[in-house]
Amino acid sequence: MNKLIIKNIGPLKSATVNLAKYNLFIGPQSSGKSCILKIASYCKWVEKRIELSQEPDNYLNEFEFWKQLVDYHRLNGFIKKGFLIKYESSYMAFSISGSPEKIQFSFKWKPRDRWQYSRPQIAYIPAERNIVAVIPNWFDISFSIDNNIQGYMSDWENARSTFPPQSRLDILNLGLSYYYEKEQYRERILIDKGKEIAFLNASSGLQSVVPLCGLINYLTFYELHRPRQLSVAQKRELNNLQDTLYKEKFTHSNGPNIDEKDDDIAKTVSEPFVKFFSSHHDEVLFSEIVDKFSLTQYASIYLEEPEENLFPSTQYELVKWMAKQINTTQDNSLCIATHSPYILSSFNNLIQAADNKDSNVVETVVGKSAAIQFEDINVYAVDNGTVKDIKDYDLRLIAQTDLDAASDTISSDFSKLLES
Repeated sequence: MNKLIIKNIGPLKSATVNLAKYNLFIGPQSSGKSCILKIASYCKWVEKRIELSQEPDNYLNEFEFWKQLVDYHRLNGFIKKGFLIKYESSYMAFSISGSPEKIQFSFKWKPRDRWQYSRPQIAYIPAERNIVAVIPNWFDISFSIDNNIQGYMSDWENARSTFPPQSRLDILNLGLSYYYEKEQYRERILIDKGKEIAFLNASSGLQSVVPLCGLINYLTFYELHRPRQLSVAQKRELNNLQDTLYKEKFTHSNGPNIDEKDDDIAKTVSEPFVKFFSSHHDEVLFSEIVDKFSLTQYASIYLEEPEENLFPSTQYELVKWMAKQINTTQDNSLCIATHSPYILSSFNNLIQAADNKDSNVVETVVGKSAAIQFEDINVYAVDNGTVKDIKDYDLRLIAQTDLDAASDTISSDFSKLLES
């Protein structure tokens, strides 16, 4: 469980959250829910880049802070005097603090778990996700600077290519499927009895949920353990990682002294030195660690407003489907910012399912693969610049009083009108 502290950024005055496998943030508009998601996503990205490069200073500096957090996540004007971002995981701890004019950075490794890191595929899915449906030529849009909408569109371009006509994406339990013909840039929704409509002409709900389901499916299945073509810079980074790993963890291995290469070619390509291992076990362990760093092991997904344009019953089906996808791999994680009490109630059902001893009932009602352990989910109400843990630790559920405070207010007003 990772810990994140945020102070004086946007509407957030002081927020401390523990990040588990599932993380829900509910609250009014402009309360800071998405701000938490963006900062959590940024910290996860910083952790990943430091792990892969083994060079913290390359990413904990003012240039990367403004570029990768403020510009990429569109937080211009959010950074205030006395701000703080503090992130701690099993592998490292770092903080970013100060004022827009003067920023301080700190960093330390966690030696005990130094080399147990696993590489995630990090994806931020914004509320504006239907842009890929409503704008026909969205792939031709250029941005003055990189931002999370552009990153999302790039992710969707990769994801939709995995759903050709012969391998369509079924959409929840709606009796619909999506496919994409790459050569013709042709996207279709297949409905009952072979009828089709253009994705562009689909309902707003479908335009929101199709890329959401497609991207989550892609990240939790197609991306895992997939070898990729590496650029010269990426090869150099991987070689540096292997060399650092060897020096720090396998120094007991017998072999000749290691002489660093100083020629110009080595500085450009960074060829790894020959490594000697004292046992076959060490050699296998070395390869396993390198694979966990170089190949995607799990998905870390940050999602704004999954309920967007969806009827409550469809929200429930979406939550069950997402849980099944996230549960396929132990380390997969999902962070959600929502306005919808139906989303919280849906997750409550999945928590209850994990505690239900009747497996037949669980399978019939929600599906055993969708059940969520109470310890694997954190739920926070965000308001007035702070966050509040709204888990009921006695009942092992999300607190009923916090599921729909707005409905309580509406009902109270109705009673007053009825009684007058």
